[in-house]
Amino acid sequence: MKVSVQVEKEFGQLSQDRREKVEAIVRRHVAACRKLGFAPDALDRVWIEAIQEVRIEELHPQTVTEDWKDREPERRYDVYTSPVDIRV
Repeated sequence: MKVSVQVEKEFGQLSQDRREKVEAIVRRHVAACRKLGFAPDALDRVWIEAIQEVRIEELHPQTVTEDWKDREPERRYDVYTSPVDIRV
């Protein structure tokens, strides 16, 4: 998998533990793409997002969990709420 020099540089600055986590995320993404029958596209973006995800997980471990699908959103943006639902 060929990626840009910028992504290689950012990946190279990570600790070994972080690199392993990033590689696991990328491998999981590529495997899912292949399972669905298409070649992964925009690998630079996949690597960048994996690096960001590992950093976020380490900064905020309590917000990144495997049961995220069952949890209620932690933020609410009233701009997306119908005026009928807004209680003053």
